[in-house]
Amino acid sequence: MPHINLLLSDLQDSQPTRVKSGDFAIVVVRQAEAVFAYEDVCPHAFWPLSGGEVHSGVIECNGHAWEFDVQSGRCLNAPAYCLNAVAVTIHGDQVTLSLDAAQKSIQPRRPQSSSASIPTLA
Repeated sequence: MPHINLLLSDLQDSQPTRVKSGDFAIVVVRQAEAVFAYEDVCPHAFWPLSGGEVHSGVIECNGHAWEFDVQSGRCLNAPAYCLNAVAVTIHGDQVTLSLDAAQKSIQPRRPQSSSASIPTLA
């Protein structure tokens, strides 16, 4: 199973960190002793989330200011959109990101209802 190993001590609290495996980019966010990881792309306009900011448990996309709950990946601006999670395990100072399932599950995120409007760039 493909994976990336990081050190917890190398991750700054509430600071998005971009890591890559081949063409697959991941944004990693440490919140105290917890770590969350997602595909590094905003489902709204495909900006990298690693360029954004984290405040009060929310990561904000620097492209159009869409906000996502760091713990769940749920979009606060348009709840039908969410981030693609990457599995994280922590053993002591070792953080492991498991990529196999994440890479297979990546799909464009669309609203669940076909009647919902899809935000687009102007």
